[in-house]
Amino acid sequence: MSGAHRAPRRRGLLRRVVSAAVLALLVVSTAALAAAHVQGARFVPVLTGSMSPYAPVGSLVLTVPVAGQDVVPGDVIAFRPPAPFQVAGDRAVLHRVVSLGTQDGQRYLTTRGDANATADPWQVRREDARFGRSVLVVPWLGRVVAGGGTATMALVLGAAALLAGGRALLGGRRHRAGACDCLPSAGPARVG
Repeated sequence: MSGAHRAPRRRGLLRRVVSAAVLALLVVSTAALAAAHVQGARFVPVLTGSMSPYAPVGSLVLTVPVAGQDVVPGDVIAFRPPAPFQVAGDRAVLHRVVSLGTQDGQRYLTTRGDANATADPWQVRREDARFGRSVLVVPWLGRVVAGGGTATMALVLGAAALLAGGRALLGGRRHRAGACDCLPSAGPARVG
């Protein structure tokens, strides 16, 4: 077999191996994300600059559950502020713990955004709230998640269209040099 015939076969094999590897990576990533979600891990989009430079606007922060008694000053945590304080869309706040205290026999913590000059106006009871400790900050990805389901779906469909387009372009190069794209005829053409 000549070298000209081996090259297309190698490219085809390489394409299949790369496609299988990408598919395997997607399956493993999806399974890992599902398992993490079941265990309580959550992604928190950063919508304001209060935690800059730790987590700039547009970042996505991965949090894992942590018990109130295990929270210490310096931890960056996600939580919902106590009543009467509310955040638009009932979203979690991501701020740093600046102090722990006790008042009227209740243990509480005080938080503050890194870019804020003063502590938050609330005190969060350590026993009542659910906390998520920040373990990973991914810049820019929060913009997609904060856009809601529509933005996420648009991103997924756009990526799928790009992959399909790339595959179609690569698939169009399968013909060897000198190969004919014409169909066989029933016999010699007659002119006349």
